[in-house]
Amino acid sequence: MKLSVILPCFNDAETIAVQLEALTRQFWAGEWEVIVSNNGSTDNSMKIVERYRDRLPNLRIVNAHNPPEPRLGVTHSYNVEIKAATGDAFAFCESDDEVAPGWVAAMAKALTNYDLVAGSLDYTKLNPDWLVKAFGTGIQLKKFNIVEFIHPAPYASGCNMGMKRSTYEAVGKINEAIRYVWDMEFCWRVQDVGFQLHFVPDAIARYRLRHTLRGLFRQNRNWGEEQALLRRLNKRAIGRMAISKDSFGVLINVWESSQFLARQGWHAGLLIRVGM
Repeated sequence: MKLSVILPCFNDAETIAVQLEALTRQFWAGEWEVIVSNNGSTDNSMKIVERYRDRLPNLRIVNAHNPPEPRLGVTHSYNVEIKAATGDAFAFCESDDEVAPGWVAAMAKALTNYDLVAGSLDYTKLNPDWLVKAFGTGIQLKKFNIVEFIHPAPYASGCNMGMKRSTYEAVGKINEAIRYVWDMEFCWRVQDVGFQLHFVPDAIARYRLRHTLRGLFRQNRNWGEEQALLRRLNKRAIGRMAISKDSFGVLINVWESSQFLARQGWHAGLLIRVGM
């Protein structure tokens, strides 16, 4: 089996070298390649990628943006990369994260046996202490998340996910109309046709949280808005949306502030989409 590592990029010059360095330290006896998509970057991120051609011999750059057409989101980049990939399976990672040692081998081994896989996200290495204190050491550490008010099946984060080519071809492209919670929709679509989502404990990605309160709020607002959209589109949604009534009081310390604003951003996104 040949594995294609899928790595989208848009203006990530400050972080992409960390991920590329991590990929140079991977070892797997089988054949694998790295596909990086340029989604209209205006910084020097692609120049940084070019420097790794000798250290990642099977590295390729594909163009995911054609000016003057409008720049499309990361989901478009994924589909472009998969179309260009030559592997029998795909492993997704992000240009602002860092895969841990053994990630490629763990993903490849799992994808020889399973149709859709994902590993855990570690928060401890790439984030300051105040964020780790606010959000914990990571997610998907032992199991996947379930959002019952949208769908009864579990989902995994797309920044540490893998799938067989046959799985992708069976369910169709990643939905480009969904930019922020595409991984939820894709995981549910895969499971709705009978495939299973498998947890890979040895496939660890070191995830970089947003390091500003504004960034945390905006990210969670986008998630909340699109999750409300998914609920509208999904006929299997159960229960009701529970939107807490947190009041905007005095934000005593920075870790409580970050957690509070992230939660408020998610609620704001839900409210925007449902029209409240």
